[in-house]
Amino acid sequence: MEVYRIAKKKYLNDLSGFGAKLYGGRWNREGLQMLYTSAHLSLAVLEILANQFRKKIDHRFGYIKIQIPDKSILDLGDMGNLSVDWRVSQYAQQTVDLGSDWLLSQQSLALRVPSAVLAQESNILVNPFHKDFNKLSVMKTAEVELDGRVIAK
Repeated sequence: MEVYRIAKKKYLNDLSGFGAKLYGGRWNREGLQMLYTSAHLSLAVLEILANQFRKKIDHRFGYIKIQIPDKSILDLGDMGNLSVDWRVSQYAQQTVDLGSDWLLSQQSLALRVPSAVLAQESNILVNPFHKDFNKLSVMKTAEVELDGRVIAK
């Protein structure tokens, strides 16, 4: 499966998940490294716009396309159902616990989860400490070329 990550160019090739460790996220506790990616480049744009707080995605940003072996991806649906309020703006404890527990279990290299921005689409969480992490392949890096009218809030 091809997945996408958008970041400032200076951090684009950092696949360590260190940023998630510093700040935590919807699917991980602070202190745990996790790489957040999206199943589509357009979803990656929506995700970053939802989290940029009045900033533009401009020439400082790029994207990376990564190949993950399909058999290395577990689906969240195999782990149980989410509560109705999982998309709250402050991260629901259920999602933080589910993602963190999955990460620590080493059950799979990646986990498919619904996007809070667009629940019909998927984000793919990657465990940078999984034994199969070396099976990821960087396919492409490039600048994000958005129309100038596309800005965050």
